[in-house]
Amino acid sequence: MRPPNGSPPALPVGAAWRSGQDLLGYPQRLAALEGRLQQSHADALDQAAHLRSRAERLSSKDEGSDLVVRYGADAAMLETRAASMRRVMGLVWRSRAILVLRAHVAITARARPDLDGLPGADVPEAQLQRAAGRYEDAAERVRAYVIHVESRLADLAVAVPPPPSEAELDGDDRAAVRAEQARARETYIALQNRMDRLADTLSYLADRCLTRQVVQRTNQGVDGLAGSEGILEEVSEALAALGDLAELGDRQLADTAMDNLAEDISQLEQAGLDVQAEAEASLEIERLLEQFPGRQ
Repeated sequence: MRPPNGSPPALPVGAAWRSGQDLLGYPQRLAALEGRLQQSHADALDQAAHLRSRAERLSSKDEGSDLVVRYGADAAMLETRAASMRRVMGLVWRSRAILVLRAHVAITARARPDLDGLPGADVPEAQLQRAAGRYEDAAERVRAYVIHVESRLADLAVAVPPPPSEAELDGDDRAAVRAEQARARETYIALQNRMDRLADTLSYLADRCLTRQVVQRTNQGVDGLAGSEGILEEVSEALAALGDLAELGDRQLADTAMDNLAEDISQLEQAGLDVQAEAEASLEIERLLEQFPGRQ
């Protein structure tokens, strides 16, 4: 049976889905791009140092040699490209950190208890005891989930990956990551409070069923769970909100943005399109983040 009041059916509950492998794949791919950039950056600086050493030796023989000028120009080109790579590394790290935090929230939401099949408003008298048990069991599972959310909140402090030592970060990069971390923290606090209320609500519904059973045994009569419609709607809305947190972004568009980002960084590594590739990489990072909107 579906949850009351038409709330969405349960989402897939496979181990891979619960652990967020689909979501974590994106920051993992960004980590791989960081590694490529780090290696290319080191190679560029090593080669630039080699060229300048050659130029210095030649200059000791003939300071005006055309080769000295050429060596210097090639070394300067490599150093410029290395500087561009440092800026792109900063962009990639910022994007990876934000995606890690958004995935953290989604994975927490995916760990929610399965509350599919809760009783609705019209519980037959003969099933009141069973319905009360189901509501109370659901309440206990939600309380256990509140404890899980609390542990995930504590884990936020160490969730952000450290930036590469070579990355060039400005205040905006660090501020964006801090703001995302603060949003995730606020989401968890709100989630704790909402799930705590949900557990209390489910316990009330259990008690309501038992109350109805007692009243009916004394032949006083009571209309089902009359007056509880708003409470059942609150349960439905809480479950729907968890489903929204668990599902982030358009996977196909995110895949396209990731592929384009990898292509732009390859241009930066392999061709002399430093400024263009840096600008395009920045654009693709923004497109990627747009596919995984932050949730309050």
